Amino acid sequence: MSPPPTAEEHWFLRALRPRPAPVPWAAAARAALAIAGPLAVGVAVGKVPYGVLVSLGALNGVMEDRHTAYRTRLIRMIPPQLAGAVGIVVGHAAAGRGWTTVLTLVAVALVSGVISPVGGIASSCGLMLLLLAGVGTGVPLPDPWWLPPLLMLCGAALVIVLALMAWPLRRGIEERAAVAEVYYAAAARLRVGTGGGGVQAARGIGAAIDAAYDVLVRHRATSPGRDPAVRRLMIQLNAVNPILEAISAIGRDATPVDPALPDAVTRLGDAIASGHDVVDEPGFVPHTPAERALRAALRYAAGRLAPPPADATGVFARDPDALGVAQGSWGPRAGLTHIGTVLAGPAPWLYALRLALCIGIGAAIVQVTDLPRSYWVVLTITFVLKPDFGSVFVRGLLRALGTLVGVLVAAVLLTYVPRGWGDVAVVAALGFLVPIVMVRSYAMMTAAMTPLLLLFTDQLGHAGVSGLVPARLLDTVLGCAIVLVFGYLLWPEGRHTRLRQLVANAVDADAAYIRLLNAEGSGGKAARSRARRRSYNTLTTARTAFQQALAEPPPVSRRAAAFWPVLVSIEHLTDAIVAASVYVDSSIDHAPAARIVTACADRMDALGAAIRRGEPAPAPDGGTPSDTEAPVLNGVLLEVSTAFALHRDALEAERAR
Repeated sequence: MSPPPTAEEHWFLRALRPRPAPVPWAAAARAALAIAGPLAVGVAVGKVPYGVLVSLGALNGVMEDRHTAYRTRLIRMIPPQLAGAVGIVVGHAAAGRGWTTVLTLVAVALVSGVISPVGGIASSCGLMLLLLAGVGTGVPLPDPWWLPPLLMLCGAALVIVLALMAWPLRRGIEERAAVAEVYYAAAARLRVGTGGGGVQAARGIGAAIDAAYDVLVRHRATSPGRDPAVRRLMIQLNAVNPILEAISAIGRDATPVDPALPDAVTRLGDAIASGHDVVDEPGFVPHTPAERALRAALRYAAGRLAPPPADATGVFARDPDALGVAQGSWGPRAGLTHIGTVLAGPAPWLYALRLALCIGIGAAIVQVTDLPRSYWVVLTITFVLKPDFGSVFVRGLLRALGTLVGVLVAAVLLTYVPRGWGDVAVVAALGFLVPIVMVRSYAMMTAAMTPLLLLFTDQLGHAGVSGLVPARLLDTVLGCAIVLVFGYLLWPEGRHTRLRQLVANAVDADAAYIRLLNAEGSGGKAARSRARRRSYNTLTTARTAFQQALAEPPPVSRRAAAFWPVLVSIEHLTDAIVAASVYVDSSIDHAPAARIVTACADRMDALGAAIRRGEPAPAPDGGTPSDTEAPVLNGVLLEVSTAFALHRDALEAERAR
């Protein structure tokens, strides 16, 4: 994880720059067909408003079609559409009722804000609930009340059907590819060695593991019975843990990596992706304990390629901690526990209050002014004020910029494109663009969706270019301004304090991890494996928060950039602990004395507490263990000292400003 550019004037350019991503041609073609097809049918039979509502539902479905695994798509796409149907019924019922409309939107915003932090699906449900409630209050919809939600659900169902049509032909491919991607990411980490590229590759491993567990656990949760193929893939995914530990240890060595090592890991990934159950023997001779550990781990993983015995017990019940939170989220009791844990904290309630306040202010302004059907204000606030989507400040600016471009495009289209079949061609082209730009840039996505939504609105309300374009531009500016003032500037969240908290959590996880170095037997190895996973999970959370903070304008981004080296040093500290764990597993002679392990862990506890308080760490009472007392902890001791120094430098730089 290399440091970001330090020039403060570049913060917005960094946020504006599109992210690299492959072009999803199949998803783009599906989107064009699903969004434009219903409109074409409506034009053909003379029921354009009905076709528009089905197309709008299809657009909502396209926004949620972001996963390659078919079962995961199904699970993630259906609940948000149902929540959207509820939202449009509530909004339609409250439309045109004065202050009752305002209070209704505030109540819906409170519900949306509370459920959104529970998880990814809940966040999408909250977004669709509030989004379509706003649409229902401002867009003229056909009667009876149940027809608009039914038509929109039909559009979403069309997207789901198109997405799942290839399931019988491609069954299992996505699951195998997800597991194989973990092995490919491990091989990439081994090839680049240490340095910035190694840190970036390590981040890729974490993302690949999370994606693979998500795919497999959701598949298992929706299977009518046991699925031997998925159970086999889960065993193969669990088998990557000792490989990753060995790779971390190899990365600590100064010697160049033998190319045969990553090639052996890649061959395992190829075998998993193709469904083969035999792979060649690792083609290298180990020279260090870390390489011997890698060879043993590769042999172990190769043995997991073959189907398990018929009487083998399910891996899902064997090691709950190895599956992370994904598995627990599917048990009713564990799911309720997770929801209760999230709602017990202040974060969801504060977000709900911010969202309800902004929605209430926006709806009240619309109520007391002559803004025509300004549901767009509510839509803008809903889209921008989503903390799990990134920086609220930057999203507000990007939303305004994207809407400006989109409104100009819409003005040209509404002026020069003939109504009817001309609209169908334009909607197909814009629908094709949505999945392509959606993963690249929020501004680009807004620029593509704005003319699409304005064309739909024109078909429903027949306002024309003079009625739609200026009003929507004004609504966007007003909504962004409300969010930036009442949802951002007036809510000091202690962003820098939160970053310190997340880094301190990572240090605490490392301290708990290193205390397990003296745990003996298979139970000790399993506990260390779980601790390693927890350490890297906390690092992933911290990285995400830092990435969002770096997109903020100064001084938030400047402070995050100054504290960035501390997070990098904690990443190296975690790698050093993993390397020490591998050496301890290779021979009992490498195990350090319990006294030294405790002293090292206590030193990490002091570092974590100092980071959390934002104060310099005190010197240890009994001194720091020397490298001659515990050679296996040399790397750990060095990284701890480095983290102390970097933390001190970050504090001095912060106070100097």
